[in-house]
Amino acid sequence: MKISEAIRIVRPEYVFLRLKPNNSIRNNNTHKIARSIASLYRNVTQNIRREEARIGLTYTINSKVAYFVYIEKQKVEFYFVIPKQHTSVLREKISDCWKSITIEEVSELPQFNGSVTKYQLTYAKEDGLSLRTDRRDNDLLQSTLNIIDVLEEGDRVGVFYNFIPTSQFSWRNAYSDTIEKVKNNVPVDRNKLDTWYLFKITISMLSSIVGTVTAAVVGPKKGESSNTVGLFEQALERLNGGRKISESTHRKANATVLNTQVLVLSQSSDSVRQRNNARSLAQSFDTITDDNRLVYRPYRGQLRYTDYSIRGAAINKMGDEECQNLIALAGRDVLERYNFIEKVETQETEVPEDLRAGTLRIGVNRYRGHEQAAYLSDDREYKNLTLVLIGPTRAGKSTLIGNLSRDAIGAGECVIIFDFIGSCQLSSEVSALFPPEKTLTIDCGDPKTMQGLGYNEVGVSADPFQQYDNAKKQTTQLLTLINSVNSDDTRLSAKMERYLTSASLAVFIQGGSIRDVFTVLTDYKARRRFIDAVPESQKENLSEYIASLDELDEYREVKIKEGKTTRTEPEVYGTKDHLITGVIDRLNKLKANTYMEMMLKRSTSGNINMAEELQQNQLICFKMPETMFGTDSERDVYTTYWMTKLWLALQIRESRVGDRNKLRKVNLVIDELYQVENTQKFLSDKLSRLAKFGLKPIISCHYINQIQYIRTELRSANASYMLISGCDKKNYDELKDELHPFELEDLLRLPRYHSLNLIKSKEGYSRFITKLPGPV
Repeated sequence: MKISEAIRIVRPEYVFLRLKPNNSIRNNNTHKIARSIASLYRNVTQNIRREEARIGLTYTINSKVAYFVYIEKQKVEFYFVIPKQHTSVLREKISDCWKSITIEEVSELPQFNGSVTKYQLTYAKEDGLSLRTDRRDNDLLQSTLNIIDVLEEGDRVGVFYNFIPTSQFSWRNAYSDTIEKVKNNVPVDRNKLDTWYLFKITISMLSSIVGTVTAAVVGPKKGESSNTVGLFEQALERLNGGRKISESTHRKANATVLNTQVLVLSQSSDSVRQRNNARSLAQSFDTITDDNRLVYRPYRGQLRYTDYSIRGAAINKMGDEECQNLIALAGRDVLERYNFIEKVETQETEVPEDLRAGTLRIGVNRYRGHEQAAYLSDDREYKNLTLVLIGPTRAGKSTLIGNLSRDAIGAGECVIIFDFIGSCQLSSEVSALFPPEKTLTIDCGDPKTMQGLGYNEVGVSADPFQQYDNAKKQTTQLLTLINSVNSDDTRLSAKMERYLTSASLAVFIQGGSIRDVFTVLTDYKARRRFIDAVPESQKENLSEYIASLDELDEYREVKIKEGKTTRTEPEVYGTKDHLITGVIDRLNKLKANTYMEMMLKRSTSGNINMAEELQQNQLICFKMPETMFGTDSERDVYTTYWMTKLWLALQIRESRVGDRNKLRKVNLVIDELYQVENTQKFLSDKLSRLAKFGLKPIISCHYINQIQYIRTELRSANASYMLISGCDKKNYDELKDELHPFELEDLLRLPRYHSLNLIKSKEGYSRFITKLPGPV
């Protein structure tokens, strides 16, 4: 068997990771990355293993990790070179130390040509003495990046840190030897052949000789205190830098050490500037000088990023806290100073697991370099909760609504769009996404297809109790509609409401229309006709209401001759209009709009049955173009009517289907709800109950304060929010506590067509950013 077959050698493969910082970067924990690198060390025995699949042994060569800072005039990039087999562990540690950064794998690192100037950085003194290790500062990186101010176009520089895991076995002894030398005033210079070191060692030897001779002549105690010996000691102490050691050096005794190589690279079209840039960059390491310092020397070897050890470059045993100085990313101050550095504009948080799959897509989230699809919750209890879309004009709300509608129809759900803005472009755009058979358009502005004003969904029942209940339901919705027809924000008086209720019940119990209700109130003949037509089975239920209607009759005395005598009897000849003035005023306002008046006159026999249509997998568009209305209040009344009709249809559907699980989910889209005040108030009253009837409201607005009447109710209804790029400070302030840890700056820096989301999930509220789905 060949040796190559008996012992298989496995060489490490390396991957290159580019790190994109953000404003929340802190470098005070990067010593943990250094410790993780040190933990990769394996001795010879640990690297040898026997493979069951083949005869022989496998020897795995140790791997290293490198950190590279690359700088141009308008570019700064940060890279890690890590062994492929340890990628997951090191990526996790990097992400733990630097929250919310983006890590992406690249195929190669920036390259320098053969004429590049290179300097190596080496300790001035022995490894036991430490550089400055203040975990609170970021001085080295800031000093390094100062080179940007002197770079010209085309200049390129870089700092390459090569971290080689090593055994910790002999470190403590080496450290103790160095400290002992310092205490004994023995030079600890690293370069033993340097002239300055030879001078100091000579002084040390002379001091020792003089001390020995003096002690032999005058005695030990007098010898130690002689002036000559004292002068030598003082001079040597000054040359060595003193006998005291810093706190950083004290801590290095128990540090995890790494064999570290540091190289500075510089390339420029001007050889003088190339050399000066390299020296300037090398001198930036003076900012971390303490008991020890890094000095630079030319390096003429070849740098290959994946070499385990850079051949010919000095190796420094650095503690993990010293390495923290080297492993640093640009934080807020640096990013604000050099705004061209590519960075993560906003914080990144992970999408919870239950929102990574579902029906309604809200975009793609990017977390630590990986993309995750994000959906609204499909949880049985949460899927019908309200969604609020907040964003300025042209922010992408219409496209998002189109995508949500497409997803919902594709999942077998129903979508309703209340469109009363402009020429109804929203509903036209969304309906264009579906075939005709999947779309039901109710064009309210078309006289040919106009619906009659009424609540035909309740139908007529042979069961007296059911029919009475149906009449009650219609009456409730009509009261809501009539109370919305006012300019002074007041309701009908209790007495007028009683008359309207009585007339409604008398008409609806017989299957009449809303037009008939007003006729009963104003026409005494019609009133008597409907009262007399009340079925015997309902007279007991309506007795109180019939009595109220009788109060509206206006009587006069009529003389009746019977033979020679004349007597007077009361006769109904009209209606006491003053008792129903408020109702009549509202009726006149209702009829002020041409379309509403035509609907009032039209029969409901040709109306669609909303309760049945809600159970269909389709898009229902209510088109109410602005040209239909002379005033905003007219539009408000019109939309309120359709909302009351929808609410009644939901109740009827639920009573007919019975099983909540069989209710088809309905998504109700209302764009710019703030424009219809009474509709908003009605929706607010019902918001917490809509989910029970299988309806999910999707409300869009420019900012939350616009929907002032429903805003408070949204919180108690567990609503979700999507703040689309372009939202201002007021929107953030409204949800500030809930959006933590995201800050106002994150919202203001959102890229176009991105959204900061506050979504209800199984874990509570989840906060993350998504790129919205593109146009269909």
